[in-house]
Amino acid sequence: MSIDRIGKGPQVTDAGQPSSATEVGSKQGADFKVSKTAPATPAAIEPLDRLKSGEISVSQYLDVKVEEATSHLDKRVSAEQLSFIRNSLRDQLATDPMLVELVQAATGSIPRGE
Repeated sequence: MSIDRIGKGPQVTDAGQPSSATEVGSKQGADFKVSKTAPATPAAIEPLDRLKSGEISVSQYLDVKVEEATSHLDKRVSAEQLSFIRNSLRDQLATDPMLVELVQAATGSIPRGE
């Protein structure tokens, strides 16, 4: 039994018209058009790169990462709840031994609880 239809004739559709992959591909390819787009803007510098270059401190790095991690909650929870979540996450990043180890591995520095 052949699955890939090698050595078989063209596949007949419900309408009785022969169909083949090359026929379908050529129809789709004819509609493809290339257009110019605006030049790409340079990618923003990642927080880890900014930390490694000395532009920001480990504490500021953690604040940026907490902001990134909770940005999707801005419109979903109250400002008070969002502040609590961010503060709790920030405290965990600075004090939880497993998370401190991860931050140290990523940044080369141990976060200070502030």
